[in-house]
Amino acid sequence: MKNFKTGRPFLPLLLLVFAASLFTASCAWFKPARDSDKEKVYTDEDIGELQGTKVFDPETGEWRTVREVSGKVDTIKWKELKESDYPPIESNSSWTENGNGSNEGNVPTGGEYDISLVLPFLANQPQSGPIDENSFWAIHFYAGAKLAYEDLAQKGASLLVNVADTEGNQAKMNRLLNSPNLKNADLIIGPYKRNNVRLAEGYSKRTSTPLAVPFTAQLGLANGNPNYIQINPSLKRHCEAITEHARAVYDTENIVLVARDRPEEKARFHYFQDANAEMQGSAVGARFREYAVADGDNGEYQIDLTPYISQGGTSVFLVPSWSDESFIYSLLRQLMIEQAKGENIVVYGMPMWMDFDQIDYDFYRKLNVHVSSATYIDNSDERVRQFKRKFFDTYGEIPNEEAYLGYDAMLYFGDMLNKYGKEFPKNIDRQPYDVLHGRFDFARVVLIPEKHKEDLNYYDQLENKFVHILQFQDFRFQPVR
Repeated sequence: MKNFKTGRPFLPLLLLVFAASLFTASCAWFKPARDSDKEKVYTDEDIGELQGTKVFDPETGEWRTVREVSGKVDTIKWKELKESDYPPIESNSSWTENGNGSNEGNVPTGGEYDISLVLPFLANQPQSGPIDENSFWAIHFYAGAKLAYEDLAQKGASLLVNVADTEGNQAKMNRLLNSPNLKNADLIIGPYKRNNVRLAEGYSKRTSTPLAVPFTAQLGLANGNPNYIQINPSLKRHCEAITEHARAVYDTENIVLVARDRPEEKARFHYFQDANAEMQGSAVGARFREYAVADGDNGEYQIDLTPYISQGGTSVFLVPSWSDESFIYSLLRQLMIEQAKGENIVVYGMPMWMDFDQIDYDFYRKLNVHVSSATYIDNSDERVRQFKRKFFDTYGEIPNEEAYLGYDAMLYFGDMLNKYGKEFPKNIDRQPYDVLHGRFDFARVVLIPEKHKEDLNYYDQLENKFVHILQFQDFRFQPVR
């Protein structure tokens, strides 16, 4: 359940492959790219995001394993190769649709499209020695995207992809936004840091350039921008998905919301209450009970669950808390006491729980623990097995979650560009699409209802609404059967 960490010489090999493709052409789209801080999807300010992959970084507002760069990052020097030595490879053949979305009545737009991939590779900090693990995520995303590009090219797509390095700072991001490559882009994928996302969003809105943000899941970074595409579901969406799953099985009166008695954690309760009210069709209907756990003496939590146990029924606890593993451990330990008395307990938690160290697997199993997740890699899926083999054969390394996301994003958006051209965001909510790490199911998001009332066509952004619900079974978290 821990993120894979490699000690093998993957990155030097990958970077050699990377360097060998640094020429501008329809098949040569990867120019060096790197960035420093890794931030993911949710902030405690807006309580905004969960996992892009499994862990939440409250500063950046994103979900995934947080690896902060505390010192210099070891990298390999990048080598730019002349375009004359590596001429463009182009294909004029047609290609068929990939995925489960339909293409009824649509004629591929054709032509060549420019994509800018903007990621943090930290190439501005060259140093001899191995690549620091903090750079792995961007490299893996790039490596997966490159394989998707090759698949698209084989099917006849004509894409010119340029890779840019944000270097983890806003000054570089501003320079990139004024560069010819981004000015010519029909689509921008990235960046990572929240402040850089804000800059890119402003550019996207001014120029009507589609911007697909793969990591940041914080709502509110876009305002009235129909070209802003959030790939990573927000914290709000995770809470809605948990509510929908729990309410499909259990009654409102048996469900309890639990968090620490902290303003930022209690504020998350309204996501669940609002989702439940919408399901009931009334804001004045039954509400979930709420339990805010206060800090006790010596830093211990005083947890009394007795009033919240449904005697003779199933007691369901939704816990939108993750930053203090000791709190989750204390809560589950108290629930284990109730379970030992014969009570039937079900717990729903957050994606970051899958990376906890203190929690015994027996707790997860006996308490029927479920978690939401933006990502699930099904190793029994033949598509996944083929991707893993191809990734390993190409780079000599096992792909991590960012590699799957990079592949999925490039394949999906390359397909959409080919079908609809630069106007593809207008059709994106009609094209759900099964991908390796889950599903892309985009919907329009209205954050300012008053503007929507004035103009029914108004919306603030697009967001991927698909969230997995995983249950701990057979010693691992997997989709609920």
